[in-house]
Amino acid sequence: MELRVAYDDLQTAGFDSGGGEILHYKGKAFTGMVLELASDGTLIREEEFKNGHRDGVERSFFPNGQKQLEGFIRFNNPYGLYREWDINGNLINQYDWGPEP
Repeated sequence: MELRVAYDDLQTAGFDSGGGEILHYKGKAFTGMVLELASDGTLIREEEFKNGHRDGVERSFFPNGQKQLEGFIRFNNPYGLYREWDINGNLINQYDWGPEP
């Protein structure tokens, strides 16, 4: 089962050589999904972390719940498809960052 926590529940343990934030949860490097929620509990953003580093999928959402952006990152580098949708769910932009580093 994947651990899903809010940003407020994590601690910054420093920054990696690429300038990416290293996050800890309860004193250990965090692995799981970090959620950013609006004051009403609506999901705004989610980012996947492994061993304290951003590693995997990143998504952001419109207030109506529709996906706005989706991409992938490893070692502070985007890879694979980056997609952007409008508020009605229409794909408006897509870019291929290339293979996973």
